[in-house]
Amino acid sequence: MSKPKKKKKQQSGWTITGMIRITHWLPGWFIRSLSRMTAYANFLLDWRTTKVMRKNFQMCYPDLDEAAINVKLKNSIRHNSCLTKEFATAWLGGRSQIANMFDQVEGSALIDNILDEKKPLIMAVPHIGNWEFFWHWLQFNYRIIGMYQPAKYYGVEKLVLDARQRFGGQVFPTDTKGIMNLFRALKQGKIMMILPDQVPRMGAGIYSPLFGHQAYTMTLLHKMLNKTGAEMLFGCCLRNSNQSGFNVHIEAPSFEIRNRNVEDFNADMNRQLESIINRWPNQYQWTYKRFKRQPEGNDPYSFK
Repeated sequence: MSKPKKKKKQQSGWTITGMIRITHWLPGWFIRSLSRMTAYANFLLDWRTTKVMRKNFQMCYPDLDEAAINVKLKNSIRHNSCLTKEFATAWLGGRSQIANMFDQVEGSALIDNILDEKKPLIMAVPHIGNWEFFWHWLQFNYRIIGMYQPAKYYGVEKLVLDARQRFGGQVFPTDTKGIMNLFRALKQGKIMMILPDQVPRMGAGIYSPLFGHQAYTMTLLHKMLNKTGAEMLFGCCLRNSNQSGFNVHIEAPSFEIRNRNVEDFNADMNRQLESIINRWPNQYQWTYKRFKRQPEGNDPYSFK
């Protein structure tokens, strides 16, 4: 990378981290209101983010008419507008500030039972509610590990990495050495958190059905379960009804996770992800281009 480009990226990183710090300092009501106004402007002007959300709703809920999709869009915007302040708090907040945001926990006995049996555990946490807060809840209560992909800007990467390891968690890069360290840490009895609905790099996934469409889905989770003998649970951290705090939800897989081919495993995993999303559709990250990689090479998010 040339020196001017490197300097520009450093300056952009400082700007972004500065904005995150200001967001953390400003009152929550102000940031949420500002985020909501920006999101609604995006909706009214039908900018790219709204187009992505609309396309996702059209693909996942083909029976809905335009009016019903607009209702879903507005509900999703209301929840997405919370993320800006929430991420700033997750990355810069203190332990007591974050711990006080958890209201209820459902299903933690499932984790404790697995750990009592001295088995490794993988928590599959989709992009619903706030996954950064779920990571913190795990940090506060268990020995946990996870993966990270290097951020585009150094300052942002350092901020996020520091946050994810501040309360005892440990993260590894998604390279060969990092994956080996993950396997080793899992076998030592630590809990691994993974985002199962993330689009993997080419060669690291297969096409599996999700809401009736082909979605490029990771094979790493299936591989780790079978090579380490780990158990698996699903989890999410959901905003409560008045959006003043979070409820942690944990559930067991509704399918057999062991001794199966990856095609059947991924199909069943995506089916359970559908169930989770359908229970709390307003809190899913519909702005994510989940179907961007298609078998035919077309991109459903190529808007004119």
